[in-house]
Amino acid sequence: MNYRNEVYRKMIHFGSAVFPISYYYSLSREQMLWLLGGLSALFLFGELLRMNVGPFKRFFKLIFSAVVRESEDHTITGATTVFIAGFLTVLIFERPVAIFAMLILSLADATAALIGRKWGNHSLFEKSVEGTMTFLIVALALAFLLPDLPRAGAVAAAGIATIAEVLPSPIDDNLIVPLSAATTISFFYLIA
Repeated sequence: MNYRNEVYRKMIHFGSAVFPISYYYSLSREQMLWLLGGLSALFLFGELLRMNVGPFKRFFKLIFSAVVRESEDHTITGATTVFIAGFLTVLIFERPVAIFAMLILSLADATAALIGRKWGNHSLFEKSVEGTMTFLIVALALAFLLPDLPRAGAVAAAGIATIAEVLPSPIDDNLIVPLSAATTISFFYLIA
């Protein structure tokens, strides 16, 4: 995928920040679960059609080929895993934790990918040192800026999410990043 298409893809990723922001300012937990659960189901249904029905596959490719990676041709796309991760995060974790974890996914992951692709010159697993450092900086900024979080837990969660994002895994990082961050910070709630 060329850099321009990567920017388009990441703009969608940045756009997913509307969900944690809405959760913070206006939507209840139940409303978020219905919204993210409904979108997850809708997108999963679309994925099944895309992978199994010829006309739908061709239509999808025509519309979204610029932002879908070739590796996603026969798997669930990153957009769908973002909704599933958001749903699971809101379902399992407390409101401030879920908001923090979803914002890390929306902002830190997307910013890291863009910086890493543009200026990443030093490899770190399948990522770049520059992208990984960007991820950590954005995650730490969120850890210090967001209210209602234990600071030590938020900082630890930023570090763990960075490690989870950079390490190679067969599981999509859109699932691993928010769930690892939320699990880490929740541990600090337990010991506080």
